[in-house]
Amino acid sequence: MIRSALVALVPALIAAPAPKSAASARPRLVVVISVDQFSAELMQTYGPELSGGLARLRREGVFFTEAYHDHGFTETGPGHSVLLSGRFPAHTGIVENRWIDRATGKLVYCVEDATAKALHAPAQASASNARFLGDGLGDWLQAQVPGSRVFAVSGKDRAAILLAGRRPTAAYWFTGPAGFTSSTAYGDHLPDWLLRYDHSLSERLATDSWLWSKDPGTPEGRTAQWTFGGTVVRNGALPRLVQGAGMPLDKGFETRFRRSPFLDTVTLEAAEALLNGEKLGHGPSTDLLAISFSATDYIGHTYGSLGTEMRDQMHRLDRVLGRLLDRIQKQHPGAWVVLCADHGGVDAPEALADQGFPARRLLIEPFMAAFQADLRAAFKVDRDLLLHTPEPNDIYLDDAVVKAANLDRGDILRWAQAWLKARPEVADAFTAEELKATDPAATGSPRDSSLRVLLRRSFHPERSGDLLMAVKPFVVIGTPPADYLTNHGTPNAYDRRVPMIFWGPWKGGERREPVRTVDLAPTLARELGLKPGAVDGKALDLGPRK
Repeated sequence: MIRSALVALVPALIAAPAPKSAASARPRLVVVISVDQFSAELMQTYGPELSGGLARLRREGVFFTEAYHDHGFTETGPGHSVLLSGRFPAHTGIVENRWIDRATGKLVYCVEDATAKALHAPAQASASNARFLGDGLGDWLQAQVPGSRVFAVSGKDRAAILLAGRRPTAAYWFTGPAGFTSSTAYGDHLPDWLLRYDHSLSERLATDSWLWSKDPGTPEGRTAQWTFGGTVVRNGALPRLVQGAGMPLDKGFETRFRRSPFLDTVTLEAAEALLNGEKLGHGPSTDLLAISFSATDYIGHTYGSLGTEMRDQMHRLDRVLGRLLDRIQKQHPGAWVVLCADHGGVDAPEALADQGFPARRLLIEPFMAAFQADLRAAFKVDRDLLLHTPEPNDIYLDDAVVKAANLDRGDILRWAQAWLKARPEVADAFTAEELKATDPAATGSPRDSSLRVLLRRSFHPERSGDLLMAVKPFVVIGTPPADYLTNHGTPNAYDRRVPMIFWGPWKGGERREPVRTVDLAPTLARELGLKPGAVDGKALDLGPRK
């Protein structure tokens, strides 16, 4: 296993408190919900106008309004690896969605696994948790509570897989017109209940009209348009036809579908089919279901956070979660529900600049081209000294070129670090050696974590680059049409801060003290009477029970 080769990192771990809750107090069902790119800003901006599931969680749950992902590269893979493990990405090994595999020099995806095959298409390579290090809440539960089961479902493979932990009962994810699937890493066939659901969904995708119209109850949001290299991006252009009745499913269908609220709708339906098909919460032990709703992320990337599209998505998500909570309360009245997010986000820099913010774009290709050219000139070589990566967060030296040119790695890194620090878009840059010498332990307030510490928590010596870079606030990496309208992934607070809510037997109320998302797993472990594995967070005091 990859895990066994990568355990040399020695983190400073915070000891978890002893279990507090008696086994008799465990619920039969725990549901953990992650909403992809659900920032604290989205909750504060749109929360007051909602009346469904999000509103109910805010009103009735223990609501930590200032929860932070306390690491630097705030992406979907790292964020989901944190939520139910209680560990920073430096320790889960999921430092970004993609990184350079040093053995091959090739870019790898955080859950890709050529040895795992898709259960809906056996000839197709699929995904697994092979690159995830350690374990998580589901593993602690199954090891300590006989008969417990752990499932995860999401619109994204990496979200389901990384929430599920090391040895889940199953993990499922959306794969386009075929519906939801899994891989041979989790079983040798799809269950009958999922095959029935996928068949029904595939028929609806092929025959129904999927028209995204603004709900009559959603207030208008921003209406605007921007042009990027001849490509026009519009806000407020609802309705949008995702798929017409009887239209063939073209190559662009899955992209359109993912960029609509319908992705959350079918994820909810799959979760409901799972609850029924596996009879979750009806056995003698505690079952854990993790659900990640992905549409907010796709819509945020495509339309920004203040357009009509995002406002309508928030209202639709509110209804989706309301339907889920109603079902849970009716069928599992003692169930616990936790809501959080894998990362936050920020609005389009053009929209921010119009409002007076110092927002700008970092254009990846010209930035990296200038970096490579200046390095070649400085060291008098005719070949690029850096490996080519899709984003400049992680900078890897091309060791073969460096060796062939008989250059000193330290000299190159010092020159490259100074070049990055001189750029107007860059807040700071650190070498791998500097980060290795930095303590990643969770100390102080997450509101005040330094860039160096944040990047250390996103650094793994065998996966990360030779230089790690952080951009300044309001700098968005990339530009349409090659990239998204807006992005996340930075150590800035708007990308790190998310809501965190515990809904169950505890007396509800707002909690305004800063906390970390690595606290979520040890908190649930204590409340469930479990002994967690090694964690970076601490168990939070949820206050008195009702």
